Amino acid sequence: MFFDLFSLARRLERAQALQNERFNHAAGGRSLPAGGGFAHFRGEAHPLNQALGLVDPLSEADLKAVEAFLGAPVVLELSPAADPALWALLARRGYRVHAFQQLWARSLADPLPPASGVEIHPVGPAEIRVFNQVVAAGFLERDDWREVEPPFEVSLDGSGAWGFLAFVEGEPAGGGTLGIVDGVALLSGDGVIPRYRGRGLQKALIRARLAFAAERGCDVACASTAPGTPSQRAYEACGFRVAYPKVEMARG
Repeated sequence: MFFDLFSLARRLERAQALQNERFNHAAGGRSLPAGGGFAHFRGEAHPLNQALGLVDPLSEADLKAVEAFLGAPVVLELSPAADPALWALLARRGYRVHAFQQLWARSLADPLPPASGVEIHPVGPAEIRVFNQVVAAGFLERDDWREVEPPFEVSLDGSGAWGFLAFVEGEPAGGGTLGIVDGVALLSGDGVIPRYRGRGLQKALIRARLAFAAERGCDVACASTAPGTPSQRAYEACGFRVAYPKVEMARG
């Protein structure tokens, strides 16, 4: 499936940047094209303010424009496909390592069958609020998902993405998002309510989204996780392998 790291990274980074651009636009945010990707702005100091998909050369003037657009802090999500000259530029401008991620990928030539014994379906318009509350509850370590006010919500309408909900005995127990861009299935936003963990729900959500994407012609799937997390283990169990590391660089 993977011919070389550079070509793979350019394809996956571009797909992630375009999907995040759709999410940002659907949520009413603003975007600035930069370095083959985008800088996304949702509001002052919003946690999703960042630039990503930076695979083309970025001049110092371009970087200054991104910094002015995002405000403080400036966060850049970078991959091995970034132009090598960018690292020296970031050092001169006082950037520091903020966080690491791993980009996971797998071919969909032989997709996994959906998990059996778990009810999972794409959410409809009436379930979007529930979906956001359940996923937020998973991230916030909350069982009382009905009382959760999500710090931000995934806007599925107009984003070209789908939310998936998993149920245990009819009760919402977890969720995850799937975007599709140019044959790339982008899995993100996985969250399982604490009291339902240990039942394989995240792996079931991954399998359901892979099957859904394969039916729509995708040939590769990817997801990002922090290193050494339960999410990493779930994706590895579903046949994903690390494609390359990613680093978030921050300033201000």
